[in-house]
Amino acid sequence: MRLRRRLFASYLHLRLFNYKDRKSIVLIRSTGYMNNSGDIIPSVMRRYRVTPEDIIVLVDNMDLPPGVCKLKKGGGDAGHNGLKSFINRMGSGDFYRLYIGVGRPAVGVSVVDHVLGNPEADDSIKILQACVRAADAVKSLADKPVSRIMEELNRREYS
Repeated sequence: MRLRRRLFASYLHLRLFNYKDRKSIVLIRSTGYMNNSGDIIPSVMRRYRVTPEDIIVLVDNMDLPPGVCKLKKGGGDAGHNGLKSFINRMGSGDFYRLYIGVGRPAVGVSVVDHVLGNPEADDSIKILQACVRAADAVKSLADKPVSRIMEELNRREYS
């Protein structure tokens, strides 16, 4: 029996198709640690023949209030270890980032506990709503250019 590398892939994937225009969107989730999430990028880029400009990474963002959702192209890692891993492994920061605001931790709460813990009830609802908007934005990629989705998503204000 010959072992195939994809049996041991460090990510899960789901391919969505828009049959009308024969476009596809591939959703990929790293199964490793967030700080090493970029490790999957070289094999994903080879497998799907994509460039950094074809990639959208969903990222939590403490600089955005809970519930705010923003789409941006390019930039640095802003101290986010997951983004740092992506940039290092991709060799470029020229990919899209779909940020979901989680707000800053309360006084006395560590960043790790804030990001990995359970948010307050009100913040939890806002973050869940932002996740729904992010999912809708990703689904829209099959029918709209990313520049249009970015314009629509970024001009909205949610409270």
